[in-house]
Amino acid sequence: MKYILIIFYFSITFKAYNFEYTRTVSGKRTIITSFDITEDEKFVNFVLDGTFTDNLGNYGYSKSNTTVLLNNGEVLRLEGFGKYTFQNKEVFYTRGVRNKQEQNSGVGENEIIGATGSLKELIGMKCTYAIKFLEDYYFWIQKCEITENQKKLLGNISK
Repeated sequence: MKYILIIFYFSITFKAYNFEYTRTVSGKRTIITSFDITEDEKFVNFVLDGTFTDNLGNYGYSKSNTTVLLNNGEVLRLEGFGKYTFQNKEVFYTRGVRNKQEQNSGVGENEIIGATGSLKELIGMKCTYAIKFLEDYYFWIQKCEITENQKKLLGNISK
């Protein structure tokens, strides 16, 4: 019983110091190059240009470059690198991956791999994202469990 109470205490304490950070991004997809490797496999390189808001009142614009390998319209491998510029001109850079899902929608993971200014403290933060395409437009939502310190940092970005 003692161990159950200790586990319960730590799970409540741990949850109390976490916050679900949500960023919503939308914009336009531009295909840079695309070619058929085989009858079934296709390579595509595209750029996503968009704008974002988050649940802490921040906003900005983003740009990413993504490569994807498809097999019969299904994602075999996808990797993208993005740049997010906040309203105070601070920036962070991300790397995102997604595997074995439908071409026009899916769920993946991204990680902050670089940043400027105060955002450097976010390097290593991992998030789950979902994306959906409609023609050349995309809609993206990202959720991350962040610490109170990360919440404070993101909440204090100058407006």
